[in-house]
Amino acid sequence: MNVALDRTLILLIEHKDMMFRLIDYMDQNQRKDLPAEVFFNSIHAKLESMTNKKETVRLNDAFELDNLIKTGIVSEFNKSRGTIAFQPAVLDIFRLFDKERVRGLRSADLENIRKQLEGVHQQLKSLSFADNNIAFLEQHDHLFDLLRRINSQIQNNTAHLQHEADRLSKRLDHDQAVLSLDKSRQHREMLVQVKKIYDREIIPTLEFLNAREYSKTKAPLVIIDDIIRLYDLRGYEDDSYYIDQYKLSILSHYKAVEKVKQALQRYLHQERRHRLTYNAIEKAYLNLQTLAQGTFTESLKDKYIFKAMETETLYFHGLKTHAGGQEACIEWHERNHVIYFNEYLINQNARKRSDSSAEIKTFNNKPPNDPHNAIKRRVKRLIEGCDIKPPIDDLYVVVHHLLLENLQQDYRLPYLLYGVSCFKQQYGGKFKVQVSFNRPQRSIRHQNQVLEYNKREFIL
Repeated sequence: MNVALDRTLILLIEHKDMMFRLIDYMDQNQRKDLPAEVFFNSIHAKLESMTNKKETVRLNDAFELDNLIKTGIVSEFNKSRGTIAFQPAVLDIFRLFDKERVRGLRSADLENIRKQLEGVHQQLKSLSFADNNIAFLEQHDHLFDLLRRINSQIQNNTAHLQHEADRLSKRLDHDQAVLSLDKSRQHREMLVQVKKIYDREIIPTLEFLNAREYSKTKAPLVIIDDIIRLYDLRGYEDDSYYIDQYKLSILSHYKAVEKVKQALQRYLHQERRHRLTYNAIEKAYLNLQTLAQGTFTESLKDKYIFKAMETETLYFHGLKTHAGGQEACIEWHERNHVIYFNEYLINQNARKRSDSSAEIKTFNNKPPNDPHNAIKRRVKRLIEGCDIKPPIDDLYVVVHHLLLENLQQDYRLPYLLYGVSCFKQQYGGKFKVQVSFNRPQRSIRHQNQVLEYNKREFIL
Protein backbone atom coordinates (compact mmCIF):
# COMPACT_ATOMS: atom_id res chain seq x y z
CA MET A 1 0.00 0.00 0.00
CA ASN A 2 1.40 3.40 -1.00
CA VAL A 3 1.56 6.12 1.65
CA ALA A 4 1.84 9.79 0.69
CA LEU A 5 5.12 11.61 1.19
CA ASP A 6 3.81 14.00 3.85
CA ARG A 7 2.35 11.16 5.94
CA THR A 8 5.51 9.09 5.60
CA LEU A 9 7.65 12.03 6.77
CA ILE A 10 5.32 12.67 9.71
CA LEU A 11 5.65 9.01 10.80
CA LEU A 12 9.43 9.16 10.44
CA ILE A 13 9.54 12.30 12.58
CA GLU A 14 7.24 10.75 15.20
CA HIS A 15 9.62 7.77 15.38
CA LYS A 16 12.84 9.70 14.82
CA ASP A 17 14.77 7.49 17.26
CA MET A 18 15.02 4.90 14.45
CA MET A 19 16.41 7.49 12.02
CA PHE A 20 18.86 8.68 14.68
CA ARG A 21 20.26 5.14 14.97
CA LEU A 22 20.68 4.90 11.19
CA ILE A 23 22.39 8.33 11.06
CA ASP A 24 24.72 7.35 13.94
CA TYR A 25 25.65 4.17 12.08
CA MET A 26 26.58 6.14 8.94
CA ASP A 27 28.56 8.73 10.93
CA GLN A 28 30.48 6.16 12.96
CA ASN A 29 31.43 4.23 9.82
CA GLN A 30 32.05 7.42 7.79
CA ARG A 31 29.80 6.50 4.90
CA LYS A 32 26.94 8.12 2.96
CA ASP A 33 24.89 4.92 2.63
CA LEU A 34 24.16 1.93 4.85
CA PRO A 35 23.80 -1.83 4.30
CA ALA A 36 20.28 -2.95 3.50
CA GLU A 37 20.54 -5.53 6.28
CA VAL A 38 21.10 -2.79 8.88
CA PHE A 39 18.09 -0.89 7.53
CA PHE A 40 15.74 -3.92 7.59
CA ASN A 41 16.92 -4.98 11.07
CA SER A 42 16.21 -1.50 12.38
CA ILE A 43 12.70 -1.54 10.84
CA HIS A 44 11.93 -4.97 12.27
CA ALA A 45 13.17 -3.98 15.74
CA LYS A 46 10.96 -0.91 15.65
CA LEU A 47 7.87 -2.86 14.55
CA GLU A 48 8.41 -5.54 17.19
CA SER A 49 8.58 -2.90 19.92
CA MET A 50 5.12 -1.54 18.95
CA THR A 51 2.14 -2.63 21.03
CA ASN A 52 -0.67 -1.01 19.03
CA LYS A 53 -1.56 -3.32 16.12
CA LYS A 54 -3.15 -0.55 14.03
CA GLU A 55 -0.10 1.69 14.46
CA THR A 56 2.17 -1.24 13.56
CA VAL A 57 0.33 -1.73 10.25
CA ARG A 58 0.64 2.00 9.45
CA LEU A 59 4.37 1.97 10.12
CA ASN A 60 4.87 -1.22 8.12
CA ASP A 61 3.13 0.31 5.08
CA ALA A 62 5.00 3.62 5.35
CA PHE A 63 8.45 2.11 5.98
CA GLU A 64 8.28 -0.42 3.15
CA LEU A 65 11.32 0.07 0.93
CA ASP A 66 9.19 0.37 -2.24
CA ASN A 67 7.14 3.15 -0.63
CA LEU A 68 10.26 5.01 0.54
CA ILE A 69 11.69 4.83 -2.98
CA LYS A 70 8.44 6.05 -4.60
CA THR A 71 8.16 9.00 -2.20
CA GLY A 72 11.80 9.94 -2.84
CA ILE A 73 12.93 9.52 0.79
CA VAL A 74 15.32 6.76 -0.34
CA SER A 75 17.25 8.03 -3.35
CA GLU A 76 19.27 4.90 -4.12
CA PHE A 77 18.90 1.14 -3.65
CA ASN A 78 21.89 -0.76 -5.02
CA LYS A 79 20.92 -4.44 -5.15
CA SER A 80 24.35 -5.66 -6.26
CA ARG A 81 26.11 -3.97 -3.34
CA GLY A 82 23.18 -4.34 -0.96
CA THR A 83 23.20 -0.69 0.12
CA ILE A 84 20.56 1.99 0.68
CA ALA A 85 21.06 5.77 0.49
CA PHE A 86 18.61 8.32 1.89
CA GLN A 87 17.90 11.66 0.25
CA PRO A 88 20.47 14.10 1.75
CA ALA A 89 17.76 16.71 2.41
CA VAL A 90 15.84 14.18 4.54
CA LEU A 91 18.94 13.38 6.62
CA ASP A 92 19.57 17.10 7.11
CA ILE A 93 16.06 17.52 8.53
CA PHE A 94 16.70 14.89 11.20
CA ARG A 95 20.15 16.29 11.97
CA LEU A 96 18.53 19.63 12.79
CA PHE A 97 16.52 17.94 15.56
CA ASP A 98 19.74 17.20 17.46
CA LYS A 99 22.76 19.52 17.33
CA GLU A 100 25.04 16.62 18.26
CA ARG A 101 24.21 14.97 14.93
CA VAL A 102 24.69 18.08 12.76
CA ARG A 103 27.65 17.52 10.45
CA GLY A 104 30.28 20.24 10.57
CA LEU A 105 31.81 21.77 7.46
CA ARG A 106 35.28 20.40 6.77
CA SER A 107 38.01 21.43 4.36
CA ALA A 108 36.53 19.55 1.40
CA ASP A 109 33.06 21.07 1.97
CA LEU A 110 34.44 24.61 2.28
CA GLU A 111 36.62 24.17 -0.81
CA ASN A 112 33.57 23.00 -2.75
CA ILE A 113 31.72 26.19 -1.71
CA ARG A 114 34.70 28.30 -2.81
CA LYS A 115 34.78 26.61 -6.23
CA GLN A 116 31.03 27.17 -6.68
CA LEU A 117 31.44 30.89 -5.93
CA GLU A 118 34.39 31.13 -8.30
CA GLY A 119 32.39 29.38 -11.04
CA VAL A 120 29.47 31.79 -10.62
CA HIS A 121 31.87 34.76 -10.78
CA GLN A 122 33.44 33.53 -14.01
CA GLN A 123 30.02 32.92 -15.56
CA LEU A 124 28.80 36.42 -14.63
CA LYS A 125 31.92 38.04 -16.07
CA SER A 126 31.22 36.48 -19.44
CA LEU A 127 27.52 37.44 -19.55
CA SER A 128 25.78 40.62 -20.60
CA PHE A 129 23.87 42.18 -17.70
CA ALA A 130 20.40 42.80 -19.12
CA ASP A 131 16.90 42.08 -17.84
CA ASN A 132 16.00 40.37 -21.12
CA ASN A 133 19.05 38.06 -21.08
CA ILE A 134 17.75 34.66 -19.94
CA ALA A 135 21.25 33.28 -19.25
CA PHE A 136 22.01 36.23 -16.97
CA LEU A 137 18.70 35.88 -15.09
CA GLU A 138 19.31 32.16 -14.52
CA GLN A 139 22.84 32.79 -13.24
CA HIS A 140 21.53 35.66 -11.09
CA ASP A 141 18.96 33.36 -9.41
CA HIS A 142 21.61 30.66 -8.97
CA LEU A 143 23.93 33.16 -7.23
CA PHE A 144 21.32 34.19 -4.66
CA ASP A 145 20.29 30.56 -4.03
CA LEU A 146 23.95 29.72 -3.45
CA LEU A 147 24.42 32.65 -1.04
CA ARG A 148 21.34 31.63 0.96
CA ARG A 149 22.60 28.05 1.17
CA ILE A 150 26.10 29.15 2.25
CA ASN A 151 24.66 31.45 4.92
CA SER A 152 22.50 28.61 6.28
CA GLN A 153 25.39 26.11 6.24
CA ILE A 154 27.75 28.48 8.06
CA GLN A 155 25.05 29.25 10.64
CA ASN A 156 24.38 25.53 11.30
CA ASN A 157 28.12 24.84 11.38
CA THR A 158 28.66 27.56 14.01
CA ALA A 159 25.87 26.16 16.20
CA HIS A 160 27.38 22.66 15.80
CA LEU A 161 30.86 23.83 16.85
CA GLN A 162 29.49 25.72 19.86
CA HIS A 163 27.57 22.62 20.97
CA GLU A 164 30.57 20.32 20.50
CA ALA A 165 32.90 22.71 22.39
CA ASP A 166 30.45 22.96 25.30
CA ARG A 167 29.88 19.19 25.41
CA LEU A 168 33.58 18.29 25.33
CA SER A 169 34.64 20.97 27.81
CA LYS A 170 32.00 19.90 30.35
CA ARG A 171 33.08 16.28 30.03
CA LEU A 172 36.79 17.04 30.27
CA ASP A 173 36.38 19.39 33.23
CA HIS A 174 34.28 16.76 35.01
CA ASP A 175 36.87 14.02 34.36
CA GLN A 176 39.83 16.11 35.45
CA ALA A 177 40.55 13.85 38.44
CA VAL A 178 41.00 10.50 36.63
CA LEU A 179 41.10 7.57 39.06
CA SER A 180 40.92 4.47 36.84
CA LEU A 181 42.59 3.17 33.69
CA ASP A 182 39.26 2.95 31.83
CA LYS A 183 38.39 6.58 32.61
CA SER A 184 41.91 7.59 31.64
CA ARG A 185 41.42 6.03 28.20
CA GLN A 186 38.05 7.77 27.80
CA HIS A 187 39.67 11.05 28.80
CA ARG A 188 42.40 10.57 26.21
CA GLU A 189 39.82 9.75 23.51
CA MET A 190 37.95 12.97 24.33
CA LEU A 191 41.18 14.95 23.92
CA VAL A 192 41.73 13.29 20.54
CA GLN A 193 38.21 14.39 19.52
CA VAL A 194 39.06 17.97 20.53
CA LYS A 195 42.16 17.95 18.35
CA LYS A 196 40.23 16.44 15.42
CA ILE A 197 37.50 19.11 15.62
CA TYR A 198 40.11 21.85 16.01
CA ASP A 199 42.20 20.77 13.00
CA ARG A 200 39.46 19.56 10.63
CA GLU A 201 36.59 21.98 11.34
CA ILE A 202 37.52 25.09 13.36
CA ILE A 203 40.71 26.12 11.55
CA PRO A 204 39.26 25.58 8.02
CA THR A 205 36.12 27.54 9.00
CA LEU A 206 38.18 30.48 10.30
CA GLU A 207 40.26 30.46 7.11
CA PHE A 208 37.02 30.45 5.09
CA LEU A 209 35.65 33.46 7.03
CA ASN A 210 38.92 35.42 6.98
CA ALA A 211 38.89 37.73 3.97
CA ARG A 212 42.44 38.94 4.74
CA GLU A 213 43.99 35.47 4.84
CA TYR A 214 46.82 35.24 2.28
CA SER A 215 46.56 32.18 0.09
CA LYS A 216 47.44 31.03 -3.40
CA THR A 217 43.72 30.57 -4.07
CA LYS A 218 41.30 33.46 -3.75
CA ALA A 219 39.33 33.48 -0.48
CA PRO A 220 35.53 32.98 -0.76
CA LEU A 221 34.68 36.38 0.77
CA VAL A 222 37.10 38.04 -1.66
CA ILE A 223 35.24 36.34 -4.53
CA ILE A 224 31.96 37.74 -3.16
CA ASP A 225 33.58 41.21 -3.09
CA ASP A 226 34.52 40.77 -6.76
CA ILE A 227 30.92 39.84 -7.59
CA ILE A 228 29.69 42.95 -5.72
CA ARG A 229 32.06 45.17 -7.72
CA LEU A 230 30.93 43.50 -10.95
CA TYR A 231 27.29 44.30 -10.18
CA ASP A 232 28.23 47.88 -9.30
CA LEU A 233 30.07 48.39 -12.58
CA ARG A 234 27.14 47.03 -14.56
CA GLY A 235 24.69 49.40 -12.85
CA TYR A 236 22.89 46.88 -10.58
CA GLU A 237 23.56 48.68 -7.28
CA ASP A 238 20.45 47.33 -5.54
CA ASP A 239 21.48 43.71 -6.15
CA SER A 240 25.06 44.44 -5.06
CA TYR A 241 23.63 45.83 -1.79
CA TYR A 242 21.81 42.56 -1.05
CA ILE A 243 24.89 40.51 -1.94
CA ASP A 244 26.91 42.63 0.50
CA GLN A 245 24.31 41.93 3.23
CA TYR A 246 24.71 38.19 2.66
CA LYS A 247 28.47 38.60 2.99
CA LEU A 248 28.09 40.50 6.28
CA SER A 249 25.74 37.83 7.62
CA ILE A 250 28.25 35.09 6.76
CA LEU A 251 31.12 37.10 8.23
CA SER A 252 29.23 37.74 11.50
CA HIS A 253 29.92 34.12 12.56
CA TYR A 254 33.69 34.69 12.69
CA LYS A 255 33.72 35.92 16.31
CA ALA A 256 31.60 32.99 17.49
CA VAL A 257 33.95 30.44 15.87
CA GLU A 258 36.96 32.33 17.26
CA LYS A 259 35.48 31.98 20.79
CA VAL A 260 35.10 28.24 20.24
CA LYS A 261 38.73 28.08 19.15
CA GLN A 262 39.91 29.91 22.28
CA ALA A 263 37.78 27.68 24.53
CA LEU A 264 39.35 24.49 23.10
CA GLN A 265 42.96 25.66 23.01
CA ARG A 266 43.54 24.77 26.68
CA TYR A 267 42.56 21.17 25.97
CA LEU A 268 44.89 21.08 22.97
CA HIS A 269 47.82 21.83 25.27
CA GLN A 270 46.56 19.12 27.62
CA GLU A 271 46.29 16.66 24.72
CA ARG A 272 49.85 17.43 23.69
CA ARG A 273 51.12 16.85 27.25
CA HIS A 274 49.24 13.54 27.41
CA ARG A 275 50.66 12.47 24.07
CA LEU A 276 54.25 13.36 25.04
CA THR A 277 53.85 11.67 28.44
CA TYR A 278 52.45 8.53 26.84
CA ASN A 279 55.29 8.42 24.30
CA ALA A 280 57.89 8.86 27.05
CA ILE A 281 56.32 6.09 29.19
CA GLU A 282 56.10 3.77 26.19
CA LYS A 283 59.75 4.42 25.31
CA ALA A 284 60.88 3.77 28.89
CA TYR A 285 58.79 0.59 29.07
CA LEU A 286 60.24 -0.78 25.84
CA ASN A 287 63.74 0.04 27.07
CA LEU A 288 63.12 -1.78 30.37
CA GLN A 289 61.61 -4.73 28.50
CA THR A 290 64.70 -4.99 26.32
CA LEU A 291 67.00 -4.86 29.38
CA ALA A 292 64.91 -7.44 31.25
CA GLN A 293 64.98 -9.84 28.32
CA GLY A 294 68.76 -9.43 28.12
CA THR A 295 69.24 -10.32 31.81
CA PHE A 296 66.86 -13.28 31.95
CA THR A 297 68.25 -16.84 32.34
CA GLU A 298 66.49 -20.22 32.56
CA SER A 299 69.13 -21.72 34.88
CA LEU A 300 67.58 -22.64 38.26
CA LYS A 301 71.00 -22.54 39.89
CA ASP A 302 71.03 -18.76 39.74
CA LYS A 303 69.65 -17.23 42.91
CA TYR A 304 68.22 -14.26 41.05
CA ILE A 305 66.74 -14.10 37.60
CA PHE A 306 68.82 -10.99 36.90
CA LYS A 307 72.47 -11.20 36.07
CA ALA A 308 75.00 -8.77 37.42
CA MET A 309 75.10 -5.67 35.25
CA GLU A 310 77.31 -2.66 35.02
CA THR A 311 76.50 0.27 37.26
CA GLU A 312 75.24 2.53 34.47
CA THR A 313 72.74 -0.15 33.30
CA LEU A 314 71.73 -1.42 36.77
CA TYR A 315 68.03 -0.53 36.60
CA PHE A 316 67.01 -3.11 39.27
CA HIS A 317 69.74 -2.46 41.82
CA GLY A 318 68.53 -3.44 45.29
CA LEU A 319 65.07 -4.35 44.02
CA LYS A 320 64.62 -7.57 46.06
CA THR A 321 66.17 -6.13 49.18
CA HIS A 322 63.88 -3.11 49.51
CA ALA A 323 60.72 -4.26 47.72
CA GLY A 324 58.97 -5.43 50.89
CA GLY A 325 59.40 -2.21 52.84
CA GLN A 326 58.61 0.35 50.16
CA GLU A 327 55.35 2.08 49.25
CA ALA A 328 54.64 3.74 45.94
CA CYS A 329 52.68 7.00 45.68
CA ILE A 330 51.91 8.39 42.23
CA GLU A 331 51.04 12.07 42.00
CA TRP A 332 49.54 13.20 38.72
CA HIS A 333 50.37 16.90 39.09
CA GLU A 334 53.58 18.02 40.82
CA ARG A 335 52.64 21.71 40.71
CA ASN A 336 50.91 24.30 42.78
CA HIS A 337 47.19 23.55 42.33
CA VAL A 338 46.28 27.21 42.71
CA ILE A 339 47.46 27.61 39.10
CA TYR A 340 44.90 25.04 37.93
CA PHE A 341 42.14 26.65 40.01
CA ASN A 342 42.82 30.11 38.52
CA GLU A 343 42.96 28.63 35.04
CA TYR A 344 39.64 26.90 35.68
CA LEU A 345 37.99 30.21 36.70
CA ILE A 346 39.35 31.97 33.61
CA ASN A 347 38.01 29.28 31.30
CA GLN A 348 34.64 29.22 33.06
CA ASN A 349 34.28 32.94 32.46
CA ALA A 350 35.37 32.52 28.83
CA ARG A 351 32.77 29.82 28.33
CA LYS A 352 30.06 32.01 29.83
CA ARG A 353 30.95 34.73 27.38
CA SER A 354 30.92 32.23 24.51
CA ASP A 355 27.37 31.15 25.44
CA SER A 356 26.05 34.35 23.92
CA SER A 357 25.59 33.62 20.23
CA ALA A 358 27.01 35.95 17.62
CA GLU A 359 24.68 38.62 16.37
CA ILE A 360 23.32 37.72 12.96
CA LYS A 361 22.90 40.46 10.44
CA THR A 362 19.43 40.68 8.91
CA PHE A 363 18.60 42.04 5.52
CA ASN A 364 14.83 41.83 5.22
CA ASN A 365 14.27 45.59 5.05
CA LYS A 366 14.80 47.06 1.63
CA PRO A 367 17.18 50.04 1.41
CA PRO A 368 15.69 53.37 0.40
CA ASN A 369 15.68 53.88 -3.35
CA ASP A 370 18.61 56.07 -4.36
CA PRO A 371 17.69 58.43 -7.23
CA HIS A 372 21.35 58.53 -8.30
CA ASN A 373 21.18 54.85 -9.29
CA ALA A 374 18.32 55.54 -11.71
CA ILE A 375 20.19 58.49 -13.25
CA LYS A 376 23.34 56.37 -13.60
CA ARG A 377 21.36 53.77 -15.51
CA ARG A 378 20.05 56.55 -17.79
CA VAL A 379 23.62 57.74 -18.34
CA LYS A 380 24.74 54.24 -19.24
CA ARG A 381 21.88 53.82 -21.75
CA LEU A 382 22.71 57.21 -23.31
CA ILE A 383 26.37 56.24 -23.73
CA GLU A 384 25.45 52.87 -25.22
CA GLY A 385 23.08 54.50 -27.70
CA CYS A 386 25.20 57.52 -28.67
CA ASP A 387 26.88 57.97 -32.06
CA ILE A 388 30.23 59.39 -30.98
CA LYS A 389 32.98 58.47 -33.42
CA PRO A 390 36.66 59.41 -33.64
CA PRO A 391 38.48 61.65 -34.07
CA ILE A 392 37.44 63.76 -31.05
CA ASP A 393 39.70 66.44 -29.59
CA ASP A 394 38.22 66.44 -26.06
CA LEU A 395 36.11 63.48 -24.93
CA TYR A 396 34.99 65.18 -21.70
CA VAL A 397 33.47 68.13 -23.56
CA VAL A 398 31.55 65.90 -25.99
CA VAL A 399 30.12 63.68 -23.23
CA HIS A 400 29.33 66.79 -21.15
CA HIS A 401 27.19 68.29 -23.92
CA LEU A 402 25.51 64.91 -24.57
CA LEU A 403 24.46 64.47 -20.94
CA LEU A 404 23.50 68.10 -20.50
CA GLU A 405 21.21 67.94 -23.52
CA ASN A 406 19.44 64.74 -22.42
CA LEU A 407 19.42 64.95 -18.63
CA GLN A 408 18.79 68.71 -18.47
CA GLN A 409 18.05 69.73 -14.85
CA ASP A 410 19.00 66.29 -13.45
CA TYR A 411 22.54 66.65 -14.81
CA ARG A 412 25.45 67.04 -12.36
CA LEU A 413 29.19 67.04 -13.01
CA PRO A 414 29.77 63.73 -11.12
CA TYR A 415 27.64 62.02 -13.78
CA LEU A 416 30.18 63.22 -16.36
CA LEU A 417 32.90 61.11 -14.72
CA TYR A 418 30.58 58.10 -14.70
CA GLY A 419 29.66 58.71 -18.34
CA VAL A 420 33.30 58.89 -19.47
CA SER A 421 33.99 55.67 -17.53
CA CYS A 422 31.07 53.91 -19.27
CA PHE A 423 32.27 55.27 -22.64
CA LYS A 424 35.78 53.88 -22.16
CA GLN A 425 34.34 50.54 -21.07
CA GLN A 426 32.06 50.46 -24.13
CA TYR A 427 34.52 51.58 -26.83
CA GLY A 428 37.95 51.23 -25.22
CA GLY A 429 38.62 47.95 -26.97
CA LYS A 430 37.79 49.32 -30.45
CA PHE A 431 39.44 52.75 -30.38
CA LYS A 432 42.25 54.49 -28.51
CA VAL A 433 41.95 57.16 -25.84
CA GLN A 434 45.06 59.36 -25.49
CA VAL A 435 45.59 61.49 -22.36
CA SER A 436 47.31 64.88 -22.59
CA PHE A 437 49.01 66.20 -19.45
CA ASN A 438 49.04 69.98 -19.83
CA ARG A 439 49.32 72.80 -17.33
CA PRO A 440 46.99 74.35 -16.48
CA GLN A 441 44.45 71.55 -16.71
CA ARG A 442 41.24 72.00 -18.65
CA SER A 443 38.06 72.77 -16.73
CA ILE A 444 34.28 72.49 -17.14
CA ARG A 445 31.88 74.64 -15.07
CA HIS A 446 28.30 73.71 -14.35
CA GLN A 447 25.94 74.84 -11.57
CA ASN A 448 28.66 76.37 -9.36
CA GLN A 449 30.83 73.26 -9.71
CA VAL A 450 34.17 73.01 -11.52
CA LEU A 451 35.74 69.84 -12.91
CA GLU A 452 39.48 70.10 -13.66
CA TYR A 453 40.80 67.28 -15.81
CA ASN A 454 43.46 66.16 -18.26
CA LYS A 455 42.26 66.25 -21.87
CA ARG A 456 41.45 62.89 -23.47
CA GLU A 457 41.58 62.59 -27.25
CA PHE A 458 39.46 59.89 -28.89
CA ILE A 459 41.45 58.63 -31.90
CA LEU A 460 41.49 55.65 -34.28
